[in-house]
Amino acid sequence: MSDNPAVDMLSREHKVILKVVFGLHGLAGQIREGRTVDVSLLRETVEFMREFADKCHHAKEEDILFPALVEHGVPLHGCPLDALLHEHKEGRRLVGELEQAIDAFTPDRPETGNKLISVIEAIKELYPNHIWKEDEMVFPMTGKLVPPSALRRIYDEFEEVEAQNPPGIHERFHRFADRISSAS
Repeated sequence: MSDNPAVDMLSREHKVILKVVFGLHGLAGQIREGRTVDVSLLRETVEFMREFADKCHHAKEEDILFPALVEHGVPLHGCPLDALLHEHKEGRRLVGELEQAIDAFTPDRPETGNKLISVIEAIKELYPNHIWKEDEMVFPMTGKLVPPSALRRIYDEFEEVEAQNPPGIHERFHRFADRISSAS
């Protein structure tokens, strides 16, 4: 971890998101093999991606961190922020497709499994690369460009976002990440 608690918070959340993405990818392998899959885990993944990845995590980046970077000289348009924001939108689109594919999924109809696998593969391609960009490029840049007083303010604002979440939401989603990881 770094000496930047705001970045550390986001990095910890990335680890949970990746655990779910890789667990989801494992379920795609089970579908591909014709094995029985717990569809409730697939549905919970949609909820996880919307509630944890988007509302808990992306909101802190989009509403707090990225504007702070712009305030300290990083252009909003162009790399890296524009690309990351585009990838957040792509993630939302893919989660919508995932929900539709889950709703259409019928184990005895291979084409529905193939569609589900295809969406899961797209999610598995997007998220690790996206998270790498943030962890390896944006977060170190944050520590270099944003002064300590502003970093403290960012962390305080992150804590305000967290205070608006339902009690126990992180714990619930961490348990889900463990479940989907062990199910695949």
